[in-house]
Amino acid sequence: MAGTAPCDYTPSLGSHQDPESKASSFRGQLAPVPYDLTLSLGARQDLDPSIPTSLWAEGGFLGCLTLFGGFVGSFATMGQVTSFGTYQAWYAEHQLSAYSPSAISWIGGLQLWVMMFSGGIIGRLFDAYGPTPLLASGTVIYTLSLMMTSLASRYYEFMIAQGFLLGLGAGLVYNPCIAASTARFRHFAGTSSGIVLGGSGAGGAVFPLLLQRLLSTVGFAWAVRIQGFLALACCIIATLTISSPVPKNKNTPWIDTKSFRDTKYMLVCLAYALICLGLFIPSTYIVQYAQAQGLSQNIGFDLLSIMNAANTIGRIVPGWFADKLGRFNLMVPSALLAGVSCIALWLFAHDTATLAAFAVIYGLFAGATMGLDVAVTAQISPPENFGTRVGMSYAFMSIPSLIGSPIGGAIYASQHGGYSGMIVFAAIFNILGFVFLMAVKLMINRNIFVIV
Repeated sequence: MAGTAPCDYTPSLGSHQDPESKASSFRGQLAPVPYDLTLSLGARQDLDPSIPTSLWAEGGFLGCLTLFGGFVGSFATMGQVTSFGTYQAWYAEHQLSAYSPSAISWIGGLQLWVMMFSGGIIGRLFDAYGPTPLLASGTVIYTLSLMMTSLASRYYEFMIAQGFLLGLGAGLVYNPCIAASTARFRHFAGTSSGIVLGGSGAGGAVFPLLLQRLLSTVGFAWAVRIQGFLALACCIIATLTISSPVPKNKNTPWIDTKSFRDTKYMLVCLAYALICLGLFIPSTYIVQYAQAQGLSQNIGFDLLSIMNAANTIGRIVPGWFADKLGRFNLMVPSALLAGVSCIALWLFAHDTATLAAFAVIYGLFAGATMGLDVAVTAQISPPENFGTRVGMSYAFMSIPSLIGSPIGGAIYASQHGGYSGMIVFAAIFNILGFVFLMAVKLMINRNIFVIV
Protein backbone atom coordinates (compact mmCIF):
# COMPACT_ATOMS: atom_id res chain seq x y z
CA MET A 1 0.00 0.00 0.00
CA ALA A 2 2.25 2.71 -1.19
CA GLY A 3 2.10 6.12 -2.66
CA THR A 4 4.04 9.31 -2.27
CA ALA A 5 1.22 11.78 -2.07
CA PRO A 6 2.14 14.84 -0.05
CA CYS A 7 0.25 14.96 3.19
CA ASP A 8 0.26 16.77 6.48
CA TYR A 9 3.26 15.95 8.58
CA THR A 10 2.61 17.22 12.07
CA PRO A 11 5.52 19.36 13.24
CA SER A 12 7.04 18.94 16.65
CA LEU A 13 5.14 20.23 19.65
CA GLY A 14 7.79 22.83 20.09
CA SER A 15 6.57 24.80 17.09
CA HIS A 16 3.79 27.05 18.34
CA GLN A 17 1.70 28.50 15.54
CA ASP A 18 -1.75 29.92 15.75
CA PRO A 19 -4.41 28.02 13.77
CA GLU A 20 -4.66 30.59 10.99
CA SER A 21 -0.95 30.78 10.27
CA LYS A 22 -0.69 27.01 10.44
CA ALA A 23 -3.56 26.63 8.01
CA SER A 24 -1.93 28.88 5.47
CA SER A 25 1.40 27.07 5.73
CA PHE A 26 0.10 23.75 4.38
CA ARG A 27 -0.92 24.86 0.91
CA GLY A 28 -2.52 22.22 -1.27
CA GLN A 29 -2.11 19.48 1.34
CA LEU A 30 -4.42 17.71 3.76
CA ALA A 31 -6.45 19.39 6.50
CA PRO A 32 -4.11 21.49 8.68
CA VAL A 33 -3.14 20.01 12.02
CA PRO A 34 -4.26 21.34 14.40
CA TYR A 35 -7.10 23.56 13.19
CA ASP A 36 -9.40 25.28 15.71
CA LEU A 37 -12.90 23.80 15.65
CA THR A 38 -14.36 27.15 16.59
CA LEU A 39 -13.42 28.50 13.14
CA SER A 40 -15.95 28.03 10.38
CA LEU A 41 -15.21 25.41 7.78
CA GLY A 42 -15.41 28.09 5.13
CA ALA A 43 -12.50 29.92 6.74
CA ARG A 44 -10.19 27.28 5.34
CA GLN A 45 -11.04 28.29 1.80
CA ASP A 46 -10.70 31.97 2.70
CA LEU A 47 -7.20 31.33 4.01
CA ASP A 48 -6.11 29.54 0.86
CA PRO A 49 -8.37 29.64 -2.21
CA SER A 50 -5.99 27.26 -4.03
CA ILE A 51 -7.25 24.34 -1.93
CA PRO A 52 -9.55 22.22 -4.16
CA THR A 53 -13.23 22.19 -3.29
CA SER A 54 -14.19 18.82 -4.79
CA LEU A 55 -12.80 15.46 -5.83
CA TRP A 56 -13.13 16.42 -9.50
CA ALA A 57 -11.33 19.72 -8.95
CA GLU A 58 -8.39 17.92 -7.37
CA GLY A 59 -8.13 14.64 -9.27
CA GLY A 60 -9.81 15.35 -12.59
CA PHE A 61 -10.97 12.58 -14.93
CA LEU A 62 -8.04 10.24 -14.26
CA GLY A 63 -8.41 10.70 -10.52
CA CYS A 64 -12.11 9.86 -10.54
CA LEU A 65 -11.43 6.92 -12.88
CA THR A 66 -8.83 5.70 -10.38
CA LEU A 67 -11.39 5.96 -7.57
CA PHE A 68 -13.84 3.88 -9.62
CA GLY A 69 -11.22 1.24 -10.34
CA GLY A 70 -10.11 1.26 -6.72
CA PHE A 71 -13.68 0.73 -5.52
CA VAL A 72 -14.17 -2.20 -7.91
CA GLY A 73 -10.79 -3.75 -7.04
CA SER A 74 -11.45 -3.41 -3.32
CA PHE A 75 -14.93 -4.90 -3.84
CA ALA A 76 -13.45 -8.02 -5.41
CA THR A 77 -10.53 -8.55 -3.02
CA MET A 78 -11.00 -7.18 0.48
CA GLY A 79 -14.74 -7.75 0.09
CA GLN A 80 -14.03 -11.45 -0.39
CA VAL A 81 -11.58 -11.55 2.51
CA THR A 82 -14.01 -9.93 4.96
CA SER A 83 -16.65 -12.49 3.93
CA PHE A 84 -14.66 -15.41 5.29
CA GLY A 85 -17.26 -15.91 8.02
CA THR A 86 -19.47 -17.46 5.33
CA TYR A 87 -16.78 -20.01 4.48
CA GLN A 88 -16.06 -20.54 8.19
CA ALA A 89 -19.64 -21.64 8.82
CA TRP A 90 -19.75 -23.82 5.67
CA TYR A 91 -16.46 -25.59 6.35
CA ALA A 92 -17.48 -26.32 9.95
CA GLU A 93 -20.39 -28.40 8.65
CA HIS A 94 -18.88 -29.83 5.46
CA GLN A 95 -15.29 -30.24 4.19
CA LEU A 96 -13.57 -29.40 7.50
CA SER A 97 -16.15 -30.64 10.00
CA ALA A 98 -13.43 -32.62 11.81
CA TYR A 99 -11.56 -29.39 12.65
CA SER A 100 -12.24 -26.88 15.43
CA PRO A 101 -13.49 -23.34 14.68
CA SER A 102 -10.08 -22.04 15.77
CA ALA A 103 -8.28 -24.28 13.25
CA ILE A 104 -10.62 -23.27 10.43
CA SER A 105 -10.20 -19.57 11.24
CA TRP A 106 -6.45 -19.88 10.56
CA ILE A 107 -7.35 -19.98 6.85
CA GLY A 108 -8.98 -16.56 7.06
CA GLY A 109 -6.23 -15.31 9.35
CA LEU A 110 -3.57 -16.37 6.84
CA GLN A 111 -5.40 -14.45 4.11
CA LEU A 112 -5.23 -11.25 6.14
CA TRP A 113 -1.64 -11.79 7.24
CA VAL A 114 -0.33 -12.34 3.71
CA MET A 115 -2.35 -9.44 2.33
CA MET A 116 -1.18 -7.01 5.02
CA PHE A 117 2.39 -8.21 5.51
CA SER A 118 2.99 -8.01 1.78
CA GLY A 119 1.92 -4.36 1.92
CA GLY A 120 5.45 -3.18 2.71
CA ILE A 121 6.96 -5.06 -0.25
CA ILE A 122 4.12 -4.13 -2.59
CA GLY A 123 4.39 -0.51 -1.51
CA ARG A 124 8.05 -0.42 -2.48
CA LEU A 125 7.23 -2.09 -5.84
CA PHE A 126 4.45 0.44 -6.40
CA ASP A 127 6.93 3.29 -5.96
CA ALA A 128 9.35 1.64 -8.39
CA TYR A 129 7.05 0.32 -11.13
CA GLY A 130 3.61 1.90 -10.69
CA PRO A 131 0.26 0.13 -10.19
CA THR A 132 -0.32 -1.67 -13.51
CA PRO A 133 2.21 -4.56 -13.24
CA LEU A 134 1.09 -5.25 -9.68
CA LEU A 135 -2.60 -5.22 -10.58
CA ALA A 136 -2.09 -7.49 -13.59
CA SER A 137 -0.08 -10.09 -11.66
CA GLY A 138 -2.50 -9.88 -8.74
CA THR A 139 -5.45 -10.51 -11.04
CA VAL A 140 -3.89 -13.75 -12.29
CA ILE A 141 -2.89 -15.03 -8.84
CA TYR A 142 -6.18 -14.04 -7.21
CA THR A 143 -8.34 -15.71 -9.86
CA LEU A 144 -6.15 -18.83 -9.79
CA SER A 145 -6.47 -19.05 -6.00
CA LEU A 146 -10.27 -19.09 -6.16
CA MET A 147 -10.27 -21.77 -8.87
CA MET A 148 -7.90 -23.87 -6.75
CA THR A 149 -10.13 -23.34 -3.71
CA SER A 150 -13.09 -24.74 -5.64
CA LEU A 151 -11.13 -28.00 -6.07
CA ALA A 152 -9.80 -28.23 -2.51
CA SER A 153 -11.04 -30.84 -0.05
CA ARG A 154 -8.27 -31.10 2.58
CA TYR A 155 -7.19 -28.62 5.24
CA TYR A 156 -3.70 -27.99 3.81
CA GLU A 157 -5.18 -27.43 0.35
CA PHE A 158 -7.46 -24.70 1.70
CA MET A 159 -4.51 -23.17 3.57
CA ILE A 160 -2.45 -22.97 0.37
CA ALA A 161 -5.19 -21.91 -2.06
CA GLN A 162 -7.56 -19.80 0.03
CA GLY A 163 -5.08 -18.79 2.71
CA PHE A 164 -1.73 -18.02 1.12
CA LEU A 165 -2.43 -17.57 -2.61
CA LEU A 166 -5.69 -15.67 -2.17
CA GLY A 167 -4.03 -13.37 0.37
CA LEU A 168 -1.11 -12.70 -1.99
CA GLY A 169 -3.32 -12.05 -5.01
CA ALA A 170 -5.65 -9.84 -2.98
CA GLY A 171 -2.68 -7.86 -1.66
CA LEU A 172 -1.30 -7.27 -5.16
CA VAL A 173 -4.64 -5.80 -6.22
CA TYR A 174 -5.89 -4.15 -3.03
CA ASN A 175 -2.74 -2.28 -1.98
CA PRO A 176 -2.26 -0.46 -5.32
CA CYS A 177 -5.95 0.51 -5.24
CA ILE A 178 -5.37 2.38 -1.97
CA ALA A 179 -1.96 3.76 -2.93
CA ALA A 180 -3.04 5.14 -6.30
CA SER A 181 -6.12 6.86 -4.90
CA THR A 182 -4.08 8.47 -2.13
CA ALA A 183 -1.46 9.60 -4.63
CA ARG A 184 -4.08 11.36 -6.75
CA PHE A 185 -5.96 13.01 -3.89
CA ARG A 186 -3.88 14.94 -1.39
CA HIS A 187 -6.45 17.23 0.19
CA PHE A 188 -9.33 14.74 0.03
CA ALA A 189 -7.30 11.79 1.31
CA GLY A 190 -9.95 10.72 3.81
CA THR A 191 -12.76 10.92 1.28
CA SER A 192 -10.86 9.18 -1.52
CA SER A 193 -9.57 6.34 0.65
CA GLY A 194 -13.06 6.00 2.15
CA ILE A 195 -14.58 5.56 -1.30
CA VAL A 196 -12.04 2.92 -2.30
CA LEU A 197 -12.31 1.10 1.02
CA GLY A 198 -16.09 1.31 0.73
CA GLY A 199 -15.77 -1.19 -2.08
CA SER A 200 -14.59 -3.80 0.40
CA GLY A 201 -17.66 -3.25 2.54
CA ALA A 202 -19.90 -3.51 -0.52
CA GLY A 203 -18.16 -6.73 -1.52
CA GLY A 204 -18.51 -7.99 2.03
CA ALA A 205 -22.25 -7.39 1.77
CA VAL A 206 -22.69 -8.99 -1.66
CA PHE A 207 -20.41 -12.04 -1.48
CA PRO A 208 -22.04 -13.74 1.55
CA LEU A 209 -25.51 -13.42 0.00
CA LEU A 210 -24.25 -14.57 -3.39
CA LEU A 211 -22.38 -17.51 -1.89
CA GLN A 212 -25.38 -18.45 0.23
CA ARG A 213 -27.63 -18.67 -2.82
CA LEU A 214 -25.06 -20.45 -4.97
CA LEU A 215 -24.18 -23.06 -2.35
CA SER A 216 -27.80 -24.19 -2.23
CA THR A 217 -28.23 -24.27 -6.01
CA VAL A 218 -24.97 -25.24 -7.73
CA GLY A 219 -22.85 -26.62 -4.87
CA PHE A 220 -19.56 -25.49 -3.36
CA ALA A 221 -17.23 -25.96 -6.35
CA TRP A 222 -19.25 -23.92 -8.82
CA ALA A 223 -20.25 -21.37 -6.19
CA VAL A 224 -16.58 -20.52 -5.66
CA ARG A 225 -15.82 -20.59 -9.40
CA ILE A 226 -18.63 -18.15 -10.16
CA GLN A 227 -17.24 -15.82 -7.51
CA GLY A 228 -13.85 -16.28 -9.14
CA PHE A 229 -15.17 -15.18 -12.55
CA LEU A 230 -16.83 -12.16 -10.94
CA ALA A 231 -13.56 -11.29 -9.22
CA LEU A 232 -11.68 -11.68 -12.52
CA ALA A 233 -13.95 -9.17 -14.25
CA CYS A 234 -13.61 -6.68 -11.39
CA CYS A 235 -9.82 -7.00 -11.25
CA ILE A 236 -9.51 -6.47 -15.01
CA ILE A 237 -11.53 -3.26 -14.67
CA ALA A 238 -9.25 -2.13 -11.84
CA THR A 239 -6.13 -2.88 -13.90
CA LEU A 240 -7.41 -0.84 -16.86
CA THR A 241 -8.64 2.19 -14.90
CA ILE A 242 -6.14 2.75 -12.06
CA SER A 243 -3.17 5.03 -12.62
CA SER A 244 -0.79 7.05 -10.48
CA PRO A 245 0.65 10.54 -11.09
CA VAL A 246 3.70 9.80 -8.95
CA PRO A 247 7.00 9.42 -10.90
CA LYS A 248 8.52 5.97 -10.60
CA ASN A 249 11.33 5.87 -8.05
CA LYS A 250 13.47 2.74 -7.75
CA ASN A 251 15.67 4.30 -5.05
CA THR A 252 13.01 4.26 -2.33
CA PRO A 253 14.27 2.29 0.73
CA TRP A 254 12.52 -0.96 1.60
CA ILE A 255 12.38 -0.01 5.28
CA ASP A 256 12.44 3.50 6.73
CA THR A 257 14.51 3.01 9.90
CA LYS A 258 13.95 6.62 10.98
CA SER A 259 10.28 5.82 11.51
CA PHE A 260 11.17 3.58 14.45
CA ARG A 261 12.33 6.72 16.30
CA ASP A 262 9.09 8.60 15.63
CA THR A 263 7.05 8.17 18.81
CA LYS A 264 3.73 9.22 17.31
CA TYR A 265 4.11 6.89 14.34
CA MET A 266 5.08 3.91 16.50
CA LEU A 267 2.18 4.51 18.89
CA VAL A 268 -0.23 4.66 15.96
CA CYS A 269 1.17 1.36 14.64
CA LEU A 270 0.76 -0.16 18.11
CA ALA A 271 -2.84 1.06 18.20
CA TYR A 272 -3.51 -0.49 14.78
CA ALA A 273 -2.00 -3.79 15.92
CA LEU A 274 -4.09 -3.92 19.09
CA ILE A 275 -7.28 -3.10 17.20
CA CYS A 276 -6.61 -5.82 14.62
CA LEU A 277 -6.46 -8.46 17.36
CA GLY A 278 -10.19 -8.01 17.91
CA LEU A 279 -11.44 -6.21 14.82
CA PHE A 280 -12.19 -9.22 12.60
CA ILE A 281 -13.62 -11.54 15.26
CA PRO A 282 -17.25 -10.38 14.86
CA SER A 283 -17.27 -10.84 11.07
CA THR A 284 -15.58 -14.24 11.40
CA TYR A 285 -17.92 -15.70 14.01
CA ILE A 286 -21.25 -13.90 13.72
CA VAL A 287 -22.74 -16.61 11.47
CA GLN A 288 -21.82 -19.37 13.92
CA TYR A 289 -22.96 -17.24 16.85
CA ALA A 290 -26.38 -16.74 15.25
CA GLN A 291 -26.72 -20.50 14.77
CA ALA A 292 -25.77 -21.05 18.42
CA GLN A 293 -28.70 -18.80 19.39
CA GLY A 294 -31.08 -21.05 17.49
CA LEU A 295 -31.24 -18.93 14.34
CA SER A 296 -30.86 -20.39 10.86
CA GLN A 297 -27.61 -20.30 8.91
CA ASN A 298 -29.31 -18.11 6.30
CA ILE A 299 -30.08 -15.50 8.97
CA GLY A 300 -26.42 -15.67 9.99
CA PHE A 301 -25.35 -15.00 6.39
CA ASP A 302 -27.80 -12.08 6.27
CA LEU A 303 -26.34 -10.64 9.49
CA LEU A 304 -22.84 -10.81 8.01
CA SER A 305 -24.06 -8.99 4.91
CA ILE A 306 -25.75 -6.35 7.08
CA MET A 307 -22.52 -5.85 9.02
CA ASN A 308 -20.51 -5.45 5.84
CA ALA A 309 -23.09 -3.11 4.28
CA ALA A 310 -22.87 -0.90 7.37
CA ASN A 311 -19.10 -1.22 7.06
CA THR A 312 -19.35 0.34 3.59
CA ILE A 313 -21.14 3.40 4.95
CA GLY A 314 -18.69 3.53 7.85
CA ARG A 315 -15.74 3.71 5.47
CA ILE A 316 -17.11 6.32 3.06
CA VAL A 317 -19.07 8.84 5.14
CA PRO A 318 -16.58 9.32 8.01
CA GLY A 319 -13.81 9.78 5.44
CA TRP A 320 -15.58 12.86 4.09
CA PHE A 321 -16.18 14.26 7.59
CA ALA A 322 -12.59 13.47 8.56
CA ASP A 323 -11.31 15.78 5.82
CA LYS A 324 -13.39 18.54 7.42
CA LEU A 325 -13.18 17.76 11.14
CA GLY A 326 -9.91 15.87 11.51
CA ARG A 327 -8.81 12.27 10.93
CA PHE A 328 -7.96 11.53 14.56
CA ASN A 329 -11.20 13.18 15.69
CA LEU A 330 -13.15 10.57 13.74
CA MET A 331 -10.95 7.50 14.17
CA VAL A 332 -10.44 7.79 17.94
CA PRO A 333 -14.14 7.60 18.96
CA SER A 334 -14.84 5.03 16.24
CA ALA A 335 -12.35 2.58 17.76
CA LEU A 336 -13.88 3.12 21.19
CA LEU A 337 -17.47 2.67 20.04
CA ALA A 338 -16.62 -0.46 18.04
CA GLY A 339 -15.32 -2.03 21.26
CA VAL A 340 -18.19 -0.76 23.41
CA SER A 341 -20.78 -2.15 20.98
CA CYS A 342 -19.36 -5.66 21.51
CA ILE A 343 -19.97 -5.45 25.25
CA ALA A 344 -23.19 -3.44 25.17
CA LEU A 345 -24.92 -5.38 22.37
CA TRP A 346 -23.19 -8.55 21.15
CA LEU A 347 -22.59 -9.94 24.64
CA PHE A 348 -26.34 -9.86 25.33
CA ALA A 349 -27.67 -10.56 21.82
CA HIS A 350 -29.86 -13.67 21.66
CA ASP A 351 -32.42 -12.69 19.01
CA THR A 352 -32.41 -11.47 15.44
CA ALA A 353 -33.28 -7.84 16.23
CA THR A 354 -30.47 -7.34 18.75
CA LEU A 355 -27.94 -9.09 16.52
CA ALA A 356 -29.01 -6.93 13.57
CA ALA A 357 -28.59 -3.80 15.69
CA PHE A 358 -25.11 -4.95 16.69
CA ALA A 359 -24.23 -5.77 13.07
CA VAL A 360 -25.19 -2.25 11.97
CA ILE A 361 -23.50 -0.36 14.82
CA TYR A 362 -20.32 -2.44 14.84
CA GLY A 363 -20.14 -2.36 11.05
CA LEU A 364 -20.36 1.44 11.03
CA PHE A 365 -17.66 2.07 13.63
CA ALA A 366 -15.35 -0.78 12.60
CA GLY A 367 -15.63 0.50 9.03
CA ALA A 368 -14.65 4.01 10.12
CA THR A 369 -11.70 2.61 12.08
CA MET A 370 -10.41 0.63 9.11
CA GLY A 371 -11.25 3.31 6.57
CA LEU A 372 -9.24 6.07 8.22
CA ASP A 373 -5.98 4.23 8.94
CA VAL A 374 -4.25 5.37 5.73
CA ALA A 375 -5.33 9.00 6.18
CA VAL A 376 -4.19 9.00 9.82
CA THR A 377 -0.81 7.53 8.86
CA ALA A 378 -0.48 10.16 6.14
CA GLN A 379 -1.19 12.91 8.63
CA ILE A 380 1.78 12.04 10.85
CA SER A 381 4.18 11.16 8.01
CA PRO A 382 6.50 13.34 5.90
CA PRO A 383 5.55 13.24 2.20
CA GLU A 384 8.81 11.71 0.98
CA ASN A 385 8.34 8.36 2.74
CA PHE A 386 4.58 8.12 3.11
CA GLY A 387 4.31 5.02 0.94
CA THR A 388 6.93 3.12 2.89
CA ARG A 389 5.34 4.13 6.20
CA VAL A 390 1.90 2.93 5.16
CA GLY A 391 3.36 -0.40 4.04
CA MET A 392 5.24 -0.73 7.33
CA SER A 393 2.06 0.01 9.30
CA TYR A 394 0.30 -2.80 7.44
CA ALA A 395 3.16 -5.13 8.28
CA PHE A 396 2.63 -4.25 11.95
CA MET A 397 -1.06 -5.13 11.57
CA SER A 398 -0.43 -8.41 9.77
CA ILE A 399 0.48 -10.61 12.75
CA PRO A 400 -2.48 -9.51 14.93
CA SER A 401 -4.77 -10.00 11.93
CA LEU A 402 -3.37 -13.53 11.54
CA ILE A 403 -3.79 -14.60 15.16
CA GLY A 404 -6.82 -12.58 16.32
CA SER A 405 -9.61 -14.85 15.06
CA PRO A 406 -7.82 -18.11 16.00
CA ILE A 407 -7.31 -16.74 19.53
CA GLY A 408 -11.02 -15.97 19.61
CA GLY A 409 -11.73 -19.53 18.51
CA ALA A 410 -9.41 -20.91 21.19
CA ILE A 411 -11.22 -18.86 23.85
CA TYR A 412 -14.52 -20.22 22.53
CA ALA A 413 -13.20 -23.79 22.80
CA SER A 414 -11.89 -23.21 26.33
CA GLN A 415 -15.39 -22.15 27.38
CA HIS A 416 -16.83 -25.33 25.84
CA GLY A 417 -18.91 -23.45 23.30
CA GLY A 418 -19.38 -20.20 25.20
CA TYR A 419 -18.92 -16.92 23.33
CA SER A 420 -18.66 -14.41 26.19
CA GLY A 421 -14.87 -14.65 26.54
CA MET A 422 -14.34 -14.18 22.81
CA ILE A 423 -16.65 -11.15 22.75
CA VAL A 424 -14.92 -9.49 25.71
CA PHE A 425 -11.53 -10.19 24.09
CA ALA A 426 -12.62 -8.42 20.89
CA ALA A 427 -13.96 -5.47 22.86
CA ILE A 428 -10.88 -5.03 25.06
CA PHE A 429 -8.42 -4.80 22.19
CA ASN A 430 -10.54 -2.32 20.25
CA ILE A 431 -10.67 -0.17 23.38
CA LEU A 432 -6.92 -0.52 23.99
CA GLY A 433 -6.33 0.71 20.45
CA PHE A 434 -8.52 3.71 21.24
CA VAL A 435 -6.33 4.52 24.27
CA PHE A 436 -3.14 4.73 22.20
CA LEU A 437 -4.81 6.68 19.38
CA MET A 438 -6.08 9.18 21.95
CA ALA A 439 -2.55 9.46 23.35
CA VAL A 440 -1.21 10.42 19.91
CA LYS A 441 -4.02 12.93 19.40
CA LEU A 442 -3.12 14.59 22.72
CA MET A 443 0.58 14.55 21.79
CA ILE A 444 -0.27 16.52 18.67
CA ASN A 445 -2.42 19.01 20.58
CA ARG A 446 -3.66 18.78 24.16
CA ASN A 447 -6.77 20.75 23.32
CA ILE A 448 -9.35 18.11 22.42
CA PHE A 449 -11.49 20.72 20.64
CA VAL A 450 -9.21 21.23 17.67
CA ILE A 451 -9.14 19.46 14.34
CA VAL A 452 -6.46 16.78 14.43
